[in-house]
Amino acid sequence: MSYVPTIVVGYEPKTEVDLYLPQAQMRKWNLSSPTATVQFGNKTVRARISGIDRSGQTLIRPSVAGSLLLPTGVPLLLRYDADQQTLVFGPYVGILVSSYHAQFTQSPFGPLSPFFNEVADICRKRGGIICAFRLQDVNWDAGIVRGLVRRGGVWRQKVLPLPQCIYNRLVSRQRERSEQMANWLRRCKEANIPFFNERFLNKWHVHSALQNQAGAAEHLPAMVRFSGMEDLRMMLSTYRTVYAKPANGSMGRGIIRLRRTQEGYHLARPGGFGKTFSSITGLHQYLHKQTKGKPYLLQQGLPLIGLHGRPTDFRVLVQKNRAGEWAVTSMVARLGLNRIVSNISRGGQMMTPLQALRVCGPWASSVRPSPARLREVALKLSVLLEEALPGHYAEFGVDLGVDVRGQVWLLEVNSKPSKTTNTIPLPEGVEVPPRRARPSVVRLLEYSSYLSGFPRTARAKPRATAGRSKSKKYRRR
Repeated sequence: MSYVPTIVVGYEPKTEVDLYLPQAQMRKWNLSSPTATVQFGNKTVRARISGIDRSGQTLIRPSVAGSLLLPTGVPLLLRYDADQQTLVFGPYVGILVSSYHAQFTQSPFGPLSPFFNEVADICRKRGGIICAFRLQDVNWDAGIVRGLVRRGGVWRQKVLPLPQCIYNRLVSRQRERSEQMANWLRRCKEANIPFFNERFLNKWHVHSALQNQAGAAEHLPAMVRFSGMEDLRMMLSTYRTVYAKPANGSMGRGIIRLRRTQEGYHLARPGGFGKTFSSITGLHQYLHKQTKGKPYLLQQGLPLIGLHGRPTDFRVLVQKNRAGEWAVTSMVARLGLNRIVSNISRGGQMMTPLQALRVCGPWASSVRPSPARLREVALKLSVLLEEALPGHYAEFGVDLGVDVRGQVWLLEVNSKPSKTTNTIPLPEGVEVPPRRARPSVVRLLEYSSYLSGFPRTARAKPRATAGRSKSKKYRRR
């Protein structure tokens, strides 16, 4: 199924023709019928077609463009589905957001605006449309959405058809669990619109989904739901250090370190707060008050490598690519500001994985994983997790830890990984390179194009030199 880049131009012909296509493309598609179905999003019309001796443009009768809600003057791709005798414009990707401020035309999405700007600009450059909208912006009965479209550096409200696929960037767990969202998702599936990254991931659900997967169990720290003093007693009698983590937490918020000592127990929070207890009863009473009825988990503490007592972990971004397969997009090591969490949002700093594996420690054995090994584990866990969970996912932020014996552990999986522009600091005196598209944005658009029916072909790569090993691929079964 081939496609061609084009720009749709409104044109009032003096003939009965509704749509003029490049003659060369019509011959390539063997498109000889005088009529065809034309589709954009969920809108279709039957149109009279003919060829013209020019390339790069599609001329369309304004009334036909209006029926399709098809924007003109926008770079798009056009493909022909011979089986359905349908010409399809796209890719047209929807992004579901919690809210926006339409009056701020340059940054309507607050801190996420730079990310959305980049997605929209790269999509336009490659050919395609991005529309960001809220739950209430969709009229399922009319088959339309009133959302924000970026053009000329600003976002404007525009009415468009239902999109070809939808990327979920809701930031509210409560709204995502609402009845409104359940009904919305049902309508989305009824309309056969792929909707990916369906849910925030709960730490316990991730653990439960993976613990029965043979290839994942070796990477899972012991974990129980905190429901009472017996859970606390059992974990602290088995492990000297235990972490209490909110089941629905993110960015290191709410994490508490518990440690068994000769005098009793010690509790610590990020920021230097500490408190000691002589009995498990006192610790339980305090912890119960601190968790305030929120669902908490107790996780085995791990002797992770670090630097000067600061913990180190590895964030691996795993996304589906242009072929619909899981692949590692990027990986960074994070060095914590304190001894409890390593999140960048909590004051941590970044370095390359290779640098972290070289300078961090201590090491209790000669076994040291390579960055390639970390990528392999993250990729394997992503494939296994999607197989075990209901729903459609296309990107995971996989947090891995390495202990002093070289064992690789899964610390957390985030289905809504951060979209900030944090980068590894450059050495002093090194200039910032020219801004280029983030690989994560490119891969997101490539997968969205794949879902929309416009799979992008890979560029030819030079042959690997002798002795270079090929990375292992994990395919969705």
